[in-house]
Amino acid sequence: MKKPNIIIVLIDAARPDHFSCYGHERITTPNIDRIANEGIVFENAISTAGWTLPSHTSLFTGTYVSKHGVHNENQVFKGSLPTMPAALKSAGYKTAGFCRNDWISDATGLTNGFSEFYDIHYTGLQRKIRRFINNMRLNGRDSWTFEINRAVCKWIRRNASGDPFFMFVHYSQLHLPYSIPAPFNTMFLPDDVSYEEASRVNQNPKAFYAGEVEMGPKEFEMSKALYDCSLAYMDHRIKDLYDELKTSGILDDTLFIITSDHGESLGDHGHFDHYYVLYDSLIRVPLIIRYPDRIDPGIRDDSIVQTLDIFPTVGKMLELPDESLKESQGLPLPPFGNETKHRTFSISERYQDLIGLKNSYPDRDLGHLQKFERDRKIAIRTKKHKLILSQNYESELFDLEKDPGENHNIIERNAKIAEDLESKISEWRASFTAAEIDGSEANFDEAVRKRLEALGYLG
Repeated sequence: MKKPNIIIVLIDAARPDHFSCYGHERITTPNIDRIANEGIVFENAISTAGWTLPSHTSLFTGTYVSKHGVHNENQVFKGSLPTMPAALKSAGYKTAGFCRNDWISDATGLTNGFSEFYDIHYTGLQRKIRRFINNMRLNGRDSWTFEINRAVCKWIRRNASGDPFFMFVHYSQLHLPYSIPAPFNTMFLPDDVSYEEASRVNQNPKAFYAGEVEMGPKEFEMSKALYDCSLAYMDHRIKDLYDELKTSGILDDTLFIITSDHGESLGDHGHFDHYYVLYDSLIRVPLIIRYPDRIDPGIRDDSIVQTLDIFPTVGKMLELPDESLKESQGLPLPPFGNETKHRTFSISERYQDLIGLKNSYPDRDLGHLQKFERDRKIAIRTKKHKLILSQNYESELFDLEKDPGENHNIIERNAKIAEDLESKISEWRASFTAAEIDGSEANFDEAVRKRLEALGYLG
């Protein structure tokens, strides 16, 4: 029996409460909704981190941030842990990655295990030509989503009838700044607001945090509308990929996974983009899996799961050697795992500094952000409660059943609950050896550094 193909579709900065299949009031994801109805939707999927580099490392290694040690203060994965792409390659899979996010690159060590890795970037004249062609073809620009799909579908057509494959596809369509072609760019804007007017709303999170630009309720509502427009376009491109799998005759032979590395702050708690915090707006992510051989259609599961559980799920399904999974801290997801063994809590971590912001705005007074300087956070989340411990300022406890928006810190009158959760964190920390922090920096070339600066990561 042929092993299934495995495709992970990762939509950067996707928050599930803006997907219509997760209950959003706008019909933003009709095509993803169909995929969800054909498989399983995880209601409480939690990322291990609030931004790209550490969360991807967790996805590929099945380990938490403290264990793999890749974050702001250590930017390079040195291959000290088994990875999902490498394990699948050893199991006879073709392994291919498609991405245009520089944090997933040779420079950070995260291409380890991929036989083929396509960095969808263009420079110089080639970039201008592709932009011109896409402007004409798409009726406006996108965030290179069409180009990624073009490469992915071409690869599928070339490899559909051969050995089983593992494909990782990373889309940046929901990442600031937004590039949305018509007609999607006005789909959820107020009738009297043009895309040109909406796109003038600030899309630079560093300018917002530095106090260069003020954003109030009106601006954040416009940001939410643009986010939903971009998500609707992303959904349209997911349909293209789905249809290609169907046309190639391999859809039902493919474990098809849709998820994200983190969410996005859209004014929640006064935050923007994916900086500084560990609220659910940043760590709760979509997780949808379609595989008719093992998953009945129309399942919704409210178990607490984490994105690092994907590797051990794949490992159990394929019966990968124990050596591949010996370091994993994940658990196989419910359709594939032991029904008596499941998570009672999730863990998410954040290592943060203000270096990039200071470099970009050396003359600005950033005293209002001092609590985030060299801050380390950890969040433990059960179905009912969530505790966020911060190195630099007050801890926060939320009753998620009564206060899903995490607006009311109840720690002062619920000290016992906080103590119990903190003891669980201590037990969790004692269960493994944390990676050392060596200050390694990714060796990006100048072009990459400029791209990351434009996205707000580097100063």
